[in-house]
Amino acid sequence: MKNTLSIFAVLVFFAASSLFSQPDPQRMMLKKLNLTDTQQEQFEKSTFDMKKKQIELGAKLATLKLEMHRLMTAETLDKAAIENKMKEIATQQIALRMNHLNAWSEKNKVLNADQQKIWKGMMLRHMQNSKGDMPGCMPEPKRGRMQRPMMHGLQGDDDMPQQMEIKIEKKINKE
Repeated sequence: MKNTLSIFAVLVFFAASSLFSQPDPQRMMLKKLNLTDTQQEQFEKSTFDMKKKQIELGAKLATLKLEMHRLMTAETLDKAAIENKMKEIATQQIALRMNHLNAWSEKNKVLNADQQKIWKGMMLRHMQNSKGDMPGCMPEPKRGRMQRPMMHGLQGDDDMPQQMEIKIEKKINKE
């Protein structure tokens, strides 16, 4: 029994150490840019400001989705109100993506011409490797199977309008 526990402890130790030893992709990208101290500070400020605004925008989006849920579960459907709420949700999702684009643009202004070429190339590769098939859009964080239910109200679902249409059609057909 002690041998099994010892082996298990060693395996956990190695698994944990390998997780922490993996390089941070963002840190590696910034290292390639060879930023000055001033540029580094400006990048950190821009990242902080962007993340802070993402929290605010994400909270607003979660509230709009909650309001949409209330409209969808009402006794009678108010199609005009639902359409307006869908538009508000779409506008909020655009605001989230524009916040990323604005941060990218702010960071780009800090760089010299050579750094801008490297930065643009890295960002294009990042978008191609992610979900970034739309110019200027940063992908949403990857969500694991267990996180999705908990994060559902905080993250923007790109197919939400289609889901709402299906729910509306089902509800109309019942009436």
